Amino acid sequence: MLQHTKHLDISKILQVAGSLEKTICRSFGPEGGQVLFIKSNGELIITKDGKKILEYLLLDHPVARIIVKCASNHYSVTGDGVKSFVLLLCAFLREIQRTTDKNEDLILSGNSTGKVRYKSKCQMLRRISDMLLIFQTTVLEPIIKKCLRPHFLSMYTNQKGNVTLCRASLQQTLDTYFCGRNTCNNQSFLSKLTCDYLFKCLACVDDIPEVMSFVDKFFSELHTQAPGFSVENSRILPGLVLHRDFSVYCPVEGDLQALIVTDQIHQSLSASGIGFVVSSQIQLHISQQYLEQRTENIMKQFEIKKIKLILSVVKQHEMVSFYARLHGISIVECIPSEEIDLLCTAAGVTPVSTVLSDHLQNNFFLVKTCQPILIGDKKYVHLVFSGSLAFKPHSIVLYGPVKGLSEQIASSFHGAFKMLKQLFQPVDASWELPLNNPDFCLPNRRVSVEEQRVTCSNCQNDSDCSDCHLQRMDQYTPMQCTCNVPGDIAEPTLPEPTYSLRTCSQLCTGIHMCLHQPEQSIQQAVEAEPAQWLRCSVSFKSISKLPADVNSHKQTISTNIGLVLPSRGVFEMLLHHHLHNFAKTCQEAELAMVCTVFGEALLCIPKHIYKAKKESFPLVYKQCIDALKSKEPVDITQTGLESVSCKYQLMASVLQCISKLVTVDFIIGIKKGSQSVSCEEIN
Repeated sequence: MLQHTKHLDISKILQVAGSLEKTICRSFGPEGGQVLFIKSNGELIITKDGKKILEYLLLDHPVARIIVKCASNHYSVTGDGVKSFVLLLCAFLREIQRTTDKNEDLILSGNSTGKVRYKSKCQMLRRISDMLLIFQTTVLEPIIKKCLRPHFLSMYTNQKGNVTLCRASLQQTLDTYFCGRNTCNNQSFLSKLTCDYLFKCLACVDDIPEVMSFVDKFFSELHTQAPGFSVENSRILPGLVLHRDFSVYCPVEGDLQALIVTDQIHQSLSASGIGFVVSSQIQLHISQQYLEQRTENIMKQFEIKKIKLILSVVKQHEMVSFYARLHGISIVECIPSEEIDLLCTAAGVTPVSTVLSDHLQNNFFLVKTCQPILIGDKKYVHLVFSGSLAFKPHSIVLYGPVKGLSEQIASSFHGAFKMLKQLFQPVDASWELPLNNPDFCLPNRRVSVEEQRVTCSNCQNDSDCSDCHLQRMDQYTPMQCTCNVPGDIAEPTLPEPTYSLRTCSQLCTGIHMCLHQPEQSIQQAVEAEPAQWLRCSVSFKSISKLPADVNSHKQTISTNIGLVLPSRGVFEMLLHHHLHNFAKTCQEAELAMVCTVFGEALLCIPKHIYKAKKESFPLVYKQCIDALKSKEPVDITQTGLESVSCKYQLMASVLQCISKLVTVDFIIGIKKGSQSVSCEEIN
């Protein structure tokens, strides 16, 4: 075995990361272009998906593979943010390199009175890596929770104590998501299609996170791709589409019973691998006749029990198909295990292996319709479940002009539900508890709520904005605590927030989409358009009594679920502002340095966004900060919405990746020698 060792410093890490950045930066943002790949087999692939771009690259360097792996792990959680991950990673590495070149002396702890020179940059980088986790838990999380909280918007709307999921806000969030992954021709259509699909699934179920997890888990089985047609032909189908054709099809009118089997219905004379000895031809004939009669009796019993559909994991004997046709029973064979799991989860049944069992009745499920369906040039089985089921799944048919484009649309559609799943997940438990900050916490200065507020420009007071459907979380007082001396640390106190979700009857500027039904109750809207409203109970203190039908639901909306923020770099600019304010008064030199470095790196994302739009980023940033300081509303006209949870996850993923990279000192390459050399070494 031959070995060679290469020294790895931050400049080499940045060089590798920079090559990835150059690949994806031109496709970043709403105005980003697409990347053309030519595979070794001559296949052309055009995509804007950051995850696909990184996956198609042939990477040899281990650092590049680590970065791509970390970006893919981030995508698996949020369904988006791969390009932002690479851009922020490179910007942070550049700031770290610039800092390590300038600062050779740092205070190692808050209690130190002198300065200690680091022996090497590696030791300094290792110390920075240790500080990143402290920065994430003691600075980043509290600042996002408290200082940025007044700017958060809720996906829910409240009218007269009835809380619903706002469709306009949801579609704006999806518009922002798709504009970074698909061409401008398909963004609006895909966001509307995703929104329609979600509300159809939520028509009878209140648990949004559970539905999101269900769609995310079974998305491969819930969607069907069909190349050769326009994207606008994509549609939603009730029920499930099984990616198999009927082996036996007998049309049936009305509801029918279905059964899932895992083994052969027609038994063979002997099990596999076991010999079967017969003494005569007559004995063999009698045995075969017995098995045939047994199969016939089973099919008769199915007919008596009104079982008209058999969904089989294995291929059935031709004898089963023969008697199925005689008794009007349809059969679908060789169904993949993933689709079987989907069927069992949706119908609430378990597959059976012994069809003569006395407990078959518990494993039937009712199907409203079962018929073949032609999608593209292939035949499938379309099942529509009966209305007795609590959850009614839907399938999505995604068309595309060519196979590659239909695959990209399917990937984007799946990623959208990953993003929504993260959006409607409760925030991390550490956000729910008071934080015991050390002596490098924020200074003893209370910032007024009005200084952090972003209000609707058409609403002059709380009464004017009492109907605005995007609720601003401006009830929180920003994080403040006292840092006097190291021995006397004051624990930050979090005031108990009170919330009231509001809707607006006036059309507000910017992202404030308004309802045009000021006199119509939400209950009437639910009865009129049940697919567009989700009713569930709420635990806010400002609501003293809820309608009986709302109280009957078990779902409770948390104030930490469904939080969004204006897009186009608003999150990064606000976080940069608060991090720099923190760093100016921080008593811990190392932590202040990390805050400054990370804050500067954050601006790379809005810089790329406004660079593509040919707008002046310094001017936009100045307007945002000036409005923040002068207690005026930040101009967020013509922006979309982004998930706060996904944004925080992006920050955490980048910090974790960098903490791994900067601690690597050497790369040891191992090359296998030729077989002859290996033999000589052994001898």
